[in-house]
Amino acid sequence: MTWAYGVNVLDLEPRGPLPTEIYWRRRGLALGIAVVVIGIAVATVVAFVNSSAKAKPASAEKPGTAQAHSPAPQAPQTPQPAGQTGGNTAVAPPQGPNPESPTPTAAVQPPPVLKEGDDCPDSTLAVKGLTNSPQYFVGDQPKFTMVVTNIGLVSCKRDVGAAVLAAYVYSLDNKRLWSNLDCAPSNETLVKTFTPGEQVTTAVTWTGMGSAPHCPLPRPAIGPGTYNLVVQLGNLRSQPVPFILNQPPPPPGPVPAPGAPAVAPPPEAPPAAAPAPVGG
Repeated sequence: MTWAYGVNVLDLEPRGPLPTEIYWRRRGLALGIAVVVIGIAVATVVAFVNSSAKAKPASAEKPGTAQAHSPAPQAPQTPQPAGQTGGNTAVAPPQGPNPESPTPTAAVQPPPVLKEGDDCPDSTLAVKGLTNSPQYFVGDQPKFTMVVTNIGLVSCKRDVGAAVLAAYVYSLDNKRLWSNLDCAPSNETLVKTFTPGEQVTTAVTWTGMGSAPHCPLPRPAIGPGTYNLVVQLGNLRSQPVPFILNQPPPPPGPVPAPGAPAVAPPPEAPPAAAPAPVGG
């Protein structure tokens, strides 16, 4: 469209065989599609820029990289005495612990090899207790046996005297009730050379009374129940061996003296007479 004075003006009025409303609708639809496409493109660009900005901190230089690229600190220049020409003096870097160097660890020392005739360590000995019966009556005097065995492979020696080898009686709740060393302490030493597999046995008798270190009086009597025998040699302790103390049986009846006549049973009563018939 050309106005007066030769000026060209854009003609926005739709022209064609169809009604004007149809052309305006088509233009509006095309404009809407263009706006949507432009919005999608802008959103894509913004999302890409944001993801790139977030990825930069993660891809920052690793620790130590900055150190590698940064110039080494220069040592301060020491003034040169008069008459001497200055020069570059090498300065040793500061010495410090290197965090990446492994920390030295002490080597594990193997256990010493046991030679024949050496003292027996605890690892080569085993102790156990034995009872001469699984059950007793209150008032009996049980006999216990303490056994020490060399379970090693070479001969060795160990003190198994009464001063270091002891028997203990415990209740089932682990209360100490008696030891053979309480009332009969000993300083006896008995250094024994054990060949592999050899045993040394020592027997002790329990009177059935309780005791404590230094044997305080009066000593309590131990009543019926189940108890444990434990044998100890130094720091070695045996597994507990259970045994039972029963209530004593009732006393038997009187026994007739030898040669006394047997007591005859009482005579039986005669049968009762039958009743007389009643006449009628």
